[in-house]
Amino acid sequence: MSVSETTSHFWIANPPAFSSTIFIASEDQAAVDGRIPTSLEIFDIDGVKVNTVDVEFPAKEVGVIELEPFASALKMQGGIAHGHVRIRSPRGTRHVCRQTIGTSVAVYQDPVPVRLRESAFVPLVLGGRREHMLVLVNTSEEEGQLACRFFYGNRSPEWTLTIPALGSRVVSVENELLDSADDKAWEKGAVQAYVRLTGRHNAAISGHVIERMLGESPADDAYRCLTSW
Repeated sequence: MSVSETTSHFWIANPPAFSSTIFIASEDQAAVDGRIPTSLEIFDIDGVKVNTVDVEFPAKEVGVIELEPFASALKMQGGIAHGHVRIRSPRGTRHVCRQTIGTSVAVYQDPVPVRLRESAFVPLVLGGRREHMLVLVNTSEEEGQLACRFFYGNRSPEWTLTIPALGSRVVSVENELLDSADDKAWEKGAVQAYVRLTGRHNAAISGHVIERMLGESPADDAYRCLTSW
């Protein structure tokens, strides 16, 4: 990355369950004239570049980019067509991602990824008609790994999650991770839990924890982003 650039990475996903919009603005609009050029590179779950988009807009306005028309080549994983976008703009600009999840909306600032021996620590509640999804994005051009450890009751199982260079992964907590655990007390009722994600490689990995509250039918399900980093 050039010192004269602002670079951001965001997870993106396609309809019907998700949609992604990027907002780009100057941090000091009063001090900027002319137009702001911006380059967006879209990568699939395996880190393969599927599209490049170059845009520019007046520096005194907020640029709005709906990503769905440019992300049709994203692969499916975990029942979701997803990947990530790398955004480059001149220094002094700011990037924000708005993610629509079902009927809810989350707004993500530029993430602060986890690197080697750094950790993200997230509280959540297991059970009680809740399901959770870990969303992981490798913002580096080298393969990355996270140690994912859950703490609930007297249990603390751990898994190793691998994310390809510039790739992304969606992991179902209940169906892919905890389904292999010996103690499933969380199936009988709501249980307070914590997840710790620790970098094992130098790769910088960002992500979200998304909670799904089950309704009487899939149309009644409610989603929210518990945290992002």
